[in-house]
Amino acid sequence: MSAPESGFGHGTTQSVRRVGHQTVTHAPAPDGWDTGLVPDARGRTTRPDPDCPVETALTAIAGRWTTLVLRELMAGPASFGALRQRLPDLSAKVLTERLRTLEGNGLLIHERLPGFPAVSRYTLTGAGLALRPLLTELYRTGSALQSLTGDTSGG
Repeated sequence: MSAPESGFGHGTTQSVRRVGHQTVTHAPAPDGWDTGLVPDARGRTTRPDPDCPVETALTAIAGRWTTLVLRELMAGPASFGALRQRLPDLSAKVLTERLRTLEGNGLLIHERLPGFPAVSRYTLTGAGLALRPLLTELYRTGSALQSLTGDTSGG
């Protein structure tokens, strides 16, 4: 199935995307890959590959609540308690899991501050902050899809 106007086509179809009032067209490369979607060899796979930049980005934001935790930390460092207050429906267990995963992926730093009671501070690293444009674009794309499909339920 080809969907060139939406930019969701694969393979050898030509993709078209709108930038403001201009139309930007990406013709397939001689090897058949759409260079707008797949500018280099790392993404030219026929299955999910951890070396693919798209897979790397998706892994960074994977997991329910992860994007919301990242959003809260984009504003600056926060303690565990502050994150719990900002995301009251997120359980302490899941927040701990998400924070550990983000730390393990090099996207945040966990500092234990001296004193009693113990306080932890979470700060995004440069790699974590680099996710801001992705989150912004995901929001923009989700809003566009909701408008196009008439689905505002989020699911």
